[in-house]
Amino acid sequence: MNNLTKIVAAILVVAALGLAFVAWWLGSRPPPTISTAQPAVIAKSSKQYEVIVAARVLEAGKAIATDDISLVTLPINPAGAYSQASSVVGKIPLIQIGTGTPITESGLASGLAVKLADGERAVAIPVDEIVGAGNRVQAGDYVDVFFTLKQGQEIEKTQSRLLMSRLHVLSYGATVIGTATAGGSVGAVPSQQAPQSVQPPPSQQGQQVARTAVLATPVADVNRLLLATQNGKLMLALRNPSDEAIPDMALFPAPAPVISGKKDLTRDQKEALKQPDNQAFAGMEMNGLAGDARSQASRKSNAVPGAALARGASPSGTVEVIRGTQRESVAF
Repeated sequence: MNNLTKIVAAILVVAALGLAFVAWWLGSRPPPTISTAQPAVIAKSSKQYEVIVAARVLEAGKAIATDDISLVTLPINPAGAYSQASSVVGKIPLIQIGTGTPITESGLASGLAVKLADGERAVAIPVDEIVGAGNRVQAGDYVDVFFTLKQGQEIEKTQSRLLMSRLHVLSYGATVIGTATAGGSVGAVPSQQAPQSVQPPPSQQGQQVARTAVLATPVADVNRLLLATQNGKLMLALRNPSDEAIPDMALFPAPAPVISGKKDLTRDQKEALKQPDNQAFAGMEMNGLAGDARSQASRKSNAVPGAALARGASPSGTVEVIRGTQRESVAF
């Protein structure tokens, strides 16, 4: 055996002894200790959240009652979820919500629709600086709606009167009831101690001038508002919110409907014709809105029984005027 072979053998023996020592050292080390930070991470990941869920199937369009919901604990907190029952009761689902499903803000009705009372409809009308009391009308105000009709083919005399009283303004221009304005929240009363200053109208402040206003209108009066908007000039008159005086409609004759009820209706059905929804369906004529005495007399003369005309009776002193699809008898 030559010297080179002996040197290589010696190196291998030393390497083997070194590896044996390392193995012995690793085997004799104590086991690693468990870090105390790990339980904290586990505890953090197991956090629970209180969430309002549906206790039963919630139908779309039906207000949520207290018995319809329950408070449960979940490991997640869904976006827009509620944790208090008072925030959900009374609100209306947009879609059907299944049992155990978290109730979220996106699934509930919002906007102007929830600002309406039962029997009201949101109706938009055109406005300008004159109609809107110098653009001083704000969302949340109460207004009286006056209208003017000019003399013409359908109107015997130019007239102006109160159309509807104490309507709630849901929005005026870009301002919506319940939202903040440039000067603070809608309907906020300035502090008595704050210095009062005269503010220029919105058109002078660089703000967008309002072109429409949305009014909460009783469904039976929507026809009045539509006819007045299309055939006359409207005017909004601001009123104090605490002033609840309104005209007594029972003191004045009701305008004739466009569609009359059937002749063979029962007593209950005749009473049902007075319901606001049925009155809105029956409609209103322009002459009834204007209160034109001449037109009312014309309708009476047109109501001559057919049997009397068959016997040769003729409404003497009248002439029938035809304007398109409308007919009326005018005395002369």
